[in-house]
Amino acid sequence: MEQKSLSKIHGNDIMYIEENETQKALKIILLQKKGGKNCARIIEKLLIRPYNSNQMANELHISYNTAYYHFQIMLKYDLINKMPSKYGTFYVAKQNLINEKESFEEIKKLIID
Repeated sequence: MEQKSLSKIHGNDIMYIEENETQKALKIILLQKKGGKNCARIIEKLLIRPYNSNQMANELHISYNTAYYHFQIMLKYDLINKMPSKYGTFYVAKQNLINEKESFEEIKKLIID
């Protein structure tokens, strides 16, 4: 079920949008949880290809534990899937996240601004 939610405030302008569950999840993990910037960097990479925790840690110059933590948060919010392999567990963006790439880019701007 979609609901109206505060999206962005600039000066005296307030914009309301209809949000779906993926958009809500992106706002929570990027704007309200610890490490939103790292999470955004991880999502950017996952929108290109699957990664395991070690690959992501090396790619972004973060610790293995940090990469693993963010993968677990994204799994909890149903944004990614696990893909077991002989080289460890890979994480891949779910279709709902891929479909909300534009929303992700808008929310990401709130972190950087």
